[in-house]
Amino acid sequence: MNTALKIILVDKNTGRSAMLRRALQDKGHEVICRMDDSAKLQDSNEMTHADVLIVNADIPDEEVFANLTDVNKTKPKPIVMFTEESNSEMASSAIKSGVNAYIVDGLEENRVQPIIDVAMARFREFQALKDELDATRNQLSERKAVEKAKGLLMKHKDINEDDAYQSLRKMAMDKNKRIVDVAESVINAFELLE
Repeated sequence: MNTALKIILVDKNTGRSAMLRRALQDKGHEVICRMDDSAKLQDSNEMTHADVLIVNADIPDEEVFANLTDVNKTKPKPIVMFTEESNSEMASSAIKSGVNAYIVDGLEENRVQPIIDVAMARFREFQALKDELDATRNQLSERKAVEKAKGLLMKHKDINEDDAYQSLRKMAMDKNKRIVDVAESVINAFELLE
């Protein structure tokens, strides 16, 4: 049995959304919010604790993609988009806006759950990559700060690189701080003096 999901459904076609809601309920999921269009999508996403966002758009337009982009910037979640027509520009816009499963002319009850599963897996994979990239960027930024602080100490104290590092390390230990925090303090102090 799949985990019950809370879903925001965007679809102006009431018959199609009723079919989709029934298919979702048959799998134990709950549509907690149904909207005719994506105009207030970000507000609904902020106010609810939805797990997945499903968008049915006959022909998605730039407004839909802009609203999905906003959702992904503030409170990202797996997004499934069903559409009747597509072209390479629409597919590209869908990917850029954070759509995890983009299905053209394929809304069938028996396919909904596997499509949601794929979207969730792709979302988790993307989030893991994003987290890894953020951590790497943070490490690089910290390393740059330490290197800059060492350079300033070497220049102003006329010491070698190892002594500059040991000086930063000792200050960090004495103040019970991370070496990067001490490095940033050293950089700030030298910037004030200049």
